[in-house]
Amino acid sequence: MHEVNYLTKPIYEMQEFPEHLARLGHEVGFLHFPEGYRSHEVRSLGWTKRIRGRVISDSRLTLFTPPFPGGLAGRLITAVTAHYFVRKAILDFCPQLVVCYSVPTNGWQAVRVAKKFGVPLMFRALDVSHKIRKDIFSQLIFTAEQYMLRNASWVSANNPAMLEYCQSMGAVGNRSSVDWPLIDLERFKDTAADIELKQILGVPKDHKVILYMGSFFYFSGLPEVLEEFARSAEKEHLVLIGGGEQDTLLRRQVARLEISRRVTFTGYVKFDDLPRFLKLADVAINPMHPSLVSNAAIPNKVIQYLASGLVVVSTRLRGLELTFKHSKVLHLVDAPAKVVGKALAVCRGANESREEAGLLDLERFSLSRAVTAFESRCSEVQTHD
Repeated sequence: MHEVNYLTKPIYEMQEFPEHLARLGHEVGFLHFPEGYRSHEVRSLGWTKRIRGRVISDSRLTLFTPPFPGGLAGRLITAVTAHYFVRKAILDFCPQLVVCYSVPTNGWQAVRVAKKFGVPLMFRALDVSHKIRKDIFSQLIFTAEQYMLRNASWVSANNPAMLEYCQSMGAVGNRSSVDWPLIDLERFKDTAADIELKQILGVPKDHKVILYMGSFFYFSGLPEVLEEFARSAEKEHLVLIGGGEQDTLLRRQVARLEISRRVTFTGYVKFDDLPRFLKLADVAINPMHPSLVSNAAIPNKVIQYLASGLVVVSTRLRGLELTFKHSKVLHLVDAPAKVVGKALAVCRGANESREEAGLLDLERFSLSRAVTAFESRCSEVQTHD
C-alpha cells in the first residue's frame, strides 16, 4: 500500500517488488491513493480492479481504490476514513502480510488496523517523510512517521543510513533490517554510445559530457553546479535530464550566465530510453545538498549511473558512503559547488574508466537477488510476528 497513484507514479520499487512477487506466484493486492484523478476517473476504477502490471505486463494485481478524488480535499478525507478502507481491504483480500510505503494518508492508520486483525505489517522506509516537503503538515507527518517506526511489525530500510535514521526514531533493532532496492542492471549495461543523439541534443562531437539525471528538487544542488560550470573552459557540455520545481529557475540561470549553448535540458526521458542517454556521458553527477533527507537516502540514479559504467561525482552523503565503501569510481566531495571541479578533472584525463566502474559490486541490487531477498524478508516477517 502507498499514498500515491499506482497507475501514474513514475515507476520505481513501489511497482517493481509487487509485480515481481506476483510473477513468482504470490497473490498481490495494492491499496493506493488515486493522486491526480478526478471523480469520474476514480469511479471508473471502482473499489477493486484487476490490473496488468506496469513493469511486468504478464503479472496481475488487485488494485484497491478509495472513492475520493485525488486532490488535497480527497487526501484529507482519505486520511480521516483510512481506518475503514484499510479494514475493508484486509477483510476482502485476507493478506498474510501488509507492506506499507505510506505514512500520513493511510500508513499509521494501517499499523493500528493490521495489528487489530493480527496481520503483520512491514514498513518500507525509503525517505525521511516529514522532511520531503516543507509545509504546514510537517509536524503531523513527523508524529505519524515516528508512530509507524515504533509500532510496525518490521521496518525495512533501503540502505544502512536509512536504517540508522529509523532506529534513531524508535525502530527496534531486532525488528528492522536493510533490504536493498532493485535495479534492472542489465538494462543499463550494453547500450552503445549514440552519436546521432549527441548531435540531436546539440552537443559538439569534441566536447566531454557531464550529465545529471533526476528531479530538480530544491535540494538538488544544481544552481551551484551551474554557477561553477559557467566559470569553466568551453570544452565540456552539461546535460540535465529531468524536471521539477527548480526547472524555471535553472533555465533562467543558464540564460543569465550566458551558457545556453553549453547546457542542454532534455526534459523528462522515458525509462526505456535512459540507457541511451546515459551512454552520452563521460561523467555523471549527484550534487544533492547534504541534509537529513539526502544523507539517509540512496539515490537510485547513482546505481544506474554506475551500472552504465560511468564514473560518478557526488556530494558526500552517508547513504552512499556506507553503501559503496572504498569505491574508486564514486568520488565524494563536500559541497555541490565542488562537484563540477571534480567532474571536470575526470573529464580531463583522470584514469577512471567505464570498465573500472563496471567492476563495482552492484549484484546486490540485481533483479534476481533483490527480489529473492525481499521475498525471503516478507516470509521472515510473517513468521517473526
